[in-house]
Amino acid sequence: MGSTGEFNTADSVDEGQKLLDEACARNAVIELHRQNNHQNIPAARGRMLMLREGLLFIAEPQVIGRESRLIKGMSIEAYFSVSGSIHCFTTTIESLHAAIRLNESKKILGYALAQPAKIRPGQRRSYFRTSLIGEDPVTAHLYPVASVDPIQCSIEDSPLVGTLVDGSPTGFGVNLPNIAPSRFRLYDHYFISFNIPETTARLNLLVETRQAREIKSICATRLGLLTIPWPNQREHTLAIQPLLQMLSDVQRRQRRVA
Repeated sequence: MGSTGEFNTADSVDEGQKLLDEACARNAVIELHRQNNHQNIPAARGRMLMLREGLLFIAEPQVIGRESRLIKGMSIEAYFSVSGSIHCFTTTIESLHAAIRLNESKKILGYALAQPAKIRPGQRRSYFRTSLIGEDPVTAHLYPVASVDPIQCSIEDSPLVGTLVDGSPTGFGVNLPNIAPSRFRLYDHYFISFNIPETTARLNLLVETRQAREIKSICATRLGLLTIPWPNQREHTLAIQPLLQMLSDVQRRQRRVA
């Protein structure tokens, strides 16, 4: 492996193959990101299944609650994680309707990606969610956006109060105790507000509901939220810098423990 960490020499091609084989054996999650994604379309997530004849086969990727809008021939950035390390590669979608035989009796349709020539380390600030379970609790307040214009949202109203359980630059998981999942609808907008631990920074971000499911063991609803750049991409990028630092610190602690 060279100093860049890329697997692209004769010997390291085998290392890259081993990484992909291990990820497929574990059915690791893979995230597909459009290149030059000016429309801020969220990533699609699937499961890695197998390598065969120069192709990487994955279960059909999904964007929760919406179509993935991926097409054959599209160039994508793919991220996956093995043994706590994040890896990334660039590839193209070769097929949207690949027949994948899981065993003697079961066959599914999935995607076929060109097997990458290079695998490189993923950035710490990748789009994978970082678990915050076991960290100091971060209390999150959710304020419904009742108007088409988010600026009309009143932050004086009584918020829904929960705890962050994971986070990334593109979204959050929040546990809301004693609230039924039926209270939430896909694509409803909220402002989420929370303090960054050990700092004076308080984030106020616009988010969209993507998933609500019951966690019976703790009498809570797990809410999956997608961040929406607001009021524009530049201000959003500046606003989340404390969040990126927090997630980077958490990832470092988790790697030391592992």
